[in-house]
Amino acid sequence: MINEHLVEILLAAILVSNTYDKDQAAIKWGGIVIAVAGVATALLG
Repeated sequence: MINEHLVEILLAAILVSNTYDKDQAAIKWGGIVIAVAGVATALLG
C-alpha cells in the first residue's frame, strides 16, 4: 500500500519536473533522476 502511494507521488514529481521550465537544469534533471530511481526501487524492492 505504501509503495503504491510512493510510486504515484514520484511519478507525479517526474511529470511536474518535465513540464515545469526551470532556469537551473541541474536541479530539474537531478530531481528527475532521483524520482526515477525511487520509482524503480519501490517497484523492484
